[in-house]
Amino acid sequence: MMLPPLSRRLKILGLPNAQALAGALFRESFGADFPVPRDNCGLPIPTPPENWRQYVAVYTWPNGAREAVGFVNFIRYGDLYLEGGMCVKSGFYRRMPREHWQACRARGGIAQMMMEEAKRKLNDCIAWFGYCGDPMAMAADLRAGFEPTSRPYIIVQWFRQVDELTREKLIEQVERIGPF
Repeated sequence: MMLPPLSRRLKILGLPNAQALAGALFRESFGADFPVPRDNCGLPIPTPPENWRQYVAVYTWPNGAREAVGFVNFIRYGDLYLEGGMCVKSGFYRRMPREHWQACRARGGIAQMMMEEAKRKLNDCIAWFGYCGDPMAMAADLRAGFEPTSRPYIIVQWFRQVDELTREKLIEQVERIGPF
């Protein structure tokens, strides 16, 4: 029996609040509560719910079961987006049918695919900033267009041309936020 293409089995959804789909995945990945869109989320910046964008990758198995296999969170902050909480279901790739695994790998993996989907909608900014300390997440971020900054853990993907002084000011501004 021939499998349908990966595009029919894997959907990447942009949602205002993905807790219902990705809450368990986030807890499994980080051992922490899901980042529910809300004011006063613990960051030293305004975080009204309307500034949040969450992306979830949902895979439909051949038996029809649906599983959240990836998540990433974005918070709009001025003319920037802060990207965080990116995770991919542990062991997912080993369980996929081989043809789907190959197609997924050819597109850079679930994390990269979620960022590329988000980029289609969340490109109305100067830059995306990430706070990343995980080597596998960093590899996906770099493939998706992020670059390191001079600050530990802070990475950036520029969407608009800005001069070096402005870049440095934005990096400093994001650094003051702390982990996000």
